Amino acid sequence: MSDSKLYKTSCMLLDFLSLVRDGLFIENDFTKNFPINSNEFQAKICSISMPPSHINVILYLAKVKSSPISHIAKKLNISKSNMTPIIDKLIDLELVHRYTDSKDRRILRVELTPKAIELFEYVESAAKDAIKNKISTLSDEDLNDLTSSLDTLSTIFKKLK
Repeated sequence: MSDSKLYKTSCMLLDFLSLVRDGLFIENDFTKNFPINSNEFQAKICSISMPPSHINVILYLAKVKSSPISHIAKKLNISKSNMTPIIDKLIDLELVHRYTDSKDRRILRVELTPKAIELFEYVESAAKDAIKNKISTLSDEDLNDLTSSLDTLSTIFKKLK
């Protein structure tokens, strides 16, 4: 592929990502992205105030289930010295459990607690419902186009890993 085609595709992708961000998401503010007017949501989410780095650790662990702390730091580009207070805070909130690796006692691993898994599943469900409500205004044709396009984008992005 020519450099000009690559550049054009890069520009289009950046524009697309901006459209997604501006159209669906307000950075770093879940409650504005997915407005949910329920006491249950307020009780579950708003009582736990966490910076993005803490949320990223939870999201990462939700995907991988269990991980050495050093791998999380590397994957999320967080310094090892910053990981200790992040993990300590998540332990204090009863969202992660820290333990030694059964194969190598020098390695500390963490995993989500049942409380964190329940919270993650609740937030994920609320986010999906909010997105569903937002796209429900699309015509059937637009919805089919969106579904097909997302499927294509997912396939392509998996090749980029």
